[in-house]
Amino acid sequence: MNIRISIINYSNTIPFIFGLESSEYIKRNSTFFYHYPAQGVELLKNNTVDISIVPVATISEIPNASIVSDFCIGTQKTVASVKLFSKAPIHVISHIVLDYQSRTSNLLTQLLSEEYWKISPIFSIGKIGYENDSSIESKVIIGDRALINYEHYTYSYDLAEEWNKAYSLPFVFACWIANKQIPIDYLNEFNKALEYGINNIDESIDYCKKDVSFDLRNYLHHNINFYLDTEKRQAMNLFLQKTLQKI
Repeated sequence: MNIRISIINYSNTIPFIFGLESSEYIKRNSTFFYHYPAQGVELLKNNTVDISIVPVATISEIPNASIVSDFCIGTQKTVASVKLFSKAPIHVISHIVLDYQSRTSNLLTQLLSEEYWKISPIFSIGKIGYENDSSIESKVIIGDRALINYEHYTYSYDLAEEWNKAYSLPFVFACWIANKQIPIDYLNEFNKALEYGINNIDESIDYCKKDVSFDLRNYLHHNINFYLDTEKRQAMNLFLQKTLQKI
């Protein structure tokens, strides 16, 4: 058996990576791929991989998609790594550059603009390196890049926190999806490995030895919540229902 697994290569997946790479069963029966969120979708769509953690907004694009884990990348309220940075306060923003790395965050920005902030900005997709372009008025940045200081921007809005203010729910950014039936024995070991990782966050940080400029322990312990529980499934369904026409 060789199950091909694709993993988002951000700090928020460190516990997952540690858990999977600590499992002898998973290592023996798997091949690992590492990517940013949008790439994992393409790998599943073209059948290059069998399981991937993908942005929730893209699940409907994947043939035979099914959620194969009760673990996810989510947050109860403030995620810290998905933000809108702006030189202007939210009510006067005229143009938002969206992040090419994740459609979920972009759709969330569009939804909040329409239903919560009550603004109608122009939207465009940023090109590689756009996060370093200080001439841009407002931009969405996700992942580790969002956890550094952008000194040219007076305002920053945590998109998960804004969602929570609008709908009083947590938020799910990505979950584990398969594009085919996976043997039950493998899935049991897969989920045991994920659980081991999130139960040993500090050990996972030491294992991955990631050099970052932010407080990684605080981020993984207090911003990211890894459990795809009933309330998060409710939030995910609401988000998909509201954005279905935009996908």
